[in-house]
Amino acid sequence: MSFYGDNLRKYIKENGMSVRKLSIETEINRTLLQKYLSGERLPKNMEEVRHISRCLMLSPAKQDNLTECYNRSRYGEKRYEGFLMIQDMLKGLTDFRMHPVMLQKEGSRSEKGGVEKEESSGRTGKMGVEKEKNNDRMKESYACIGALEVESALRHILKKQSCMGKNWKLQLIAQPESGNISRTILSVCAGQNVEVEQIICLDEETAEGNQNIKIVYNLLPMLFGSIRYQSLFYYDKKDAHINSMSLLPVLVLAGDTAMICNSKMDEALVFCNTESVNFCRRQYQQMKQRTSLLTPCFRDDVTEWMTFLQNFMTDLAVAEICIGSIPCVTYSLDESILKEILCLGEEGNQCLMDIFAKNRETFLQASDKKAPVNIFEESGLRRFMETGRSDEYPDDWYTPISPSNRLRMLEAMIAMAENRYMDYVMVNPENLPLDPNLLIYVNENVVFQYHQDNQLSQYFSVNERGVRQSFQEFVGFAQENGWLCDTAATIRRMKEILAEYREKFEIM
Repeated sequence: MSFYGDNLRKYIKENGMSVRKLSIETEINRTLLQKYLSGERLPKNMEEVRHISRCLMLSPAKQDNLTECYNRSRYGEKRYEGFLMIQDMLKGLTDFRMHPVMLQKEGSRSEKGGVEKEESSGRTGKMGVEKEKNNDRMKESYACIGALEVESALRHILKKQSCMGKNWKLQLIAQPESGNISRTILSVCAGQNVEVEQIICLDEETAEGNQNIKIVYNLLPMLFGSIRYQSLFYYDKKDAHINSMSLLPVLVLAGDTAMICNSKMDEALVFCNTESVNFCRRQYQQMKQRTSLLTPCFRDDVTEWMTFLQNFMTDLAVAEICIGSIPCVTYSLDESILKEILCLGEEGNQCLMDIFAKNRETFLQASDKKAPVNIFEESGLRRFMETGRSDEYPDDWYTPISPSNRLRMLEAMIAMAENRYMDYVMVNPENLPLDPNLLIYVNENVVFQYHQDNQLSQYFSVNERGVRQSFQEFVGFAQENGWLCDTAATIRRMKEILAEYREKFEIM
């Protein structure tokens, strides 16, 4: 299907302009324009698309539509949708952001200001009867019909476990887009002592554009939620394997209860008897043995953070792509600055300095390869110059970098850019605003790092070739669409900001 050709033909007809007239206005060969209209060819680049739109005197809305049609035709619909998902990731998935919220437990204050208990023997109203009914039905297996009833049953199962006040494990076989399962789990379990383990199916069919980026996109709420989470995966033909004809492909295991649901999560069976739950657990374990780890689970403490740096950061020293609001400052930190700012104790400081030294050596050894791309915001660079803080490391690991060292580091970044050690690229914030709490590194794996309230970061690593490919292709797409400044413009702006802060710090 030629999205671009069909819509171009429509706009030419609406404007009453002949192809001959448009050929003259655009200075594009008439035969070539006819090929654009038939879908046989596409404009050579986005600038030509914009030029044709201007000559047709299209409204901004129609220009945007024609641009979108061009992208869908050029990249394929599935690949283009993946790029939009990456754009939304970088913005921060604001619909899913939440701080840890503790559940209201027994004896908690009700919305009306009174105190109510989960099970009140003297309660005879409608709510009391309903709760009594729920308690009775939880003693045996039962069916749920309708999305609301399924969600209500899932909430009941999760709350029952959470209110026990001890560590527990939730196990799932479910695609992240299944019903509202992620929202439901996060709304009930965020901030609780729960470890979530999820088995998902990744698509082995990638000819029309990798769809696994969509799956990772839908996983992010869980990965960045206030819970312990890890996912496991297997490859299959996802659309053929998990669809409306699949019989109850969703499994939820929580304590002494199991739930199996259809793919839409609007019909379900709940098992509360031991024999049935154990049967479901055995099926889960058999499937788990045939999966691979997609997102390693990380405990949020200094020891594991150091382990992460030692195991992964050497490889990331030559990451193809780094995306974050503040530009990557790691390679502009020399030993003298590190000695001045680190505050992890003698042993911790030395350990981190050794990691930095190894990291820098790896980076320099790879300097003969294509320069890594570092995508950042001007506002992020300014935030670093104002505060002396970077998003790459927890605030309590180091003291703020002094103004003079900030200038030295920005000078080093500009030198690396001019010598093609690092390809620094600013975003156009109108098209690609970056979540200030999110960092993404792309190399052999795709590593996501999220930090909140200046605390230790949550991070996970996705080891899947299709997801990596989607990010690699996204950079070219973003450049083509004007979402990124070119390197020369970025360097000029970095020099202007350097001059500005030299003057500002001298006054101070």
